[in-house]
Amino acid sequence: MRHRPTTERVDPPPETHSFRITDLDEARAFCAEFYYEVHLDLLDQARPLAFEADLARLGAITVGDIRFGADVAIGAEVIDAYHVNLPIAGAIGSEHRGAVTIASPRRAAVFRPGTGASTRRWAADCRSLNIRLDRAVLEAELATLLGRPVRGPIRFGASFDTTRGAGLTWARMVNLLRSEIANPHSALLQPLVAERYTQGLLGGLLFAVDHQYADALTAHAPPARPRTVRRAIQVMEADPTHRFTTAELARIAGVSARALQEGFRRHVGLAPMAYLQQVRMGYARDELRHPMPGRDTVAAIANAWGFGHLGRFAAAYRERYGESPSATLRGR
Repeated sequence: MRHRPTTERVDPPPETHSFRITDLDEARAFCAEFYYEVHLDLLDQARPLAFEADLARLGAITVGDIRFGADVAIGAEVIDAYHVNLPIAGAIGSEHRGAVTIASPRRAAVFRPGTGASTRRWAADCRSLNIRLDRAVLEAELATLLGRPVRGPIRFGASFDTTRGAGLTWARMVNLLRSEIANPHSALLQPLVAERYTQGLLGGLLFAVDHQYADALTAHAPPARPRTVRRAIQVMEADPTHRFTTAELARIAGVSARALQEGFRRHVGLAPMAYLQQVRMGYARDELRHPMPGRDTVAAIANAWGFGHLGRFAAAYRERYGESPSATLRGR
């Protein structure tokens, strides 16, 4: 019989907040806490601030759905992260690195760390998603995808189209997270899911925006050899409770994440994370077949092995083993 793992959590755990602010100093404090130190000024003293923000923070990524409710000027002397403005309504003209970029619901603006950015007029009716991406984590993700070190900063283009291709995909991913902020039971706020979703957002942006590594990122990656695939499998099977990611397994195997994915596809027929899920399901089945009286239930065992959605776990379990988890638990 295998021993049940101790549940691990992402540090820090995913968090959501909602703010309603009418004081300028409080709005500046919000920006400093979740984004950057900013100057923020009302452009029309006759219309008071009616700041609203619904915010989700998943590790390296902060997504805020922000409205000022008044015409304001806002700017930061220094941005210490990569940043994307994706308006939902209205448009934002921002100065960054000596140029002005207009962000709209059809085109997102991108800012690089190490310099400032300013908006002379953020209109009262403008509503925008402001996405902050940790510099070190994003650059590490790029290095993992390429399978070699990266010399930052990533020289992103000033904007990208969000109506088609990878830009549309990324915008939809961000909007999905925005739509889940008010859902306290969202799967996206479960630590294991949040970690993978964050990785998807990081990687998705790297494919959505032009930069100096874009050609290398989209070039054909030779698949990992069976030896490196076996190494990743051995690591997962030896420690199935660990919160592995494809990026971490690729580092362990000594190949790029794309090469490892292609190697698994060719030699295993599953993605690395899908294989890990099968390993964990095998452990869960062992516990269901040998339950501890008075303690073990299907839900407790599924949750202990990282299956946060009981219905999906039961469906995948039945598909693989030809019976329901509850039938296994009852010994039928």
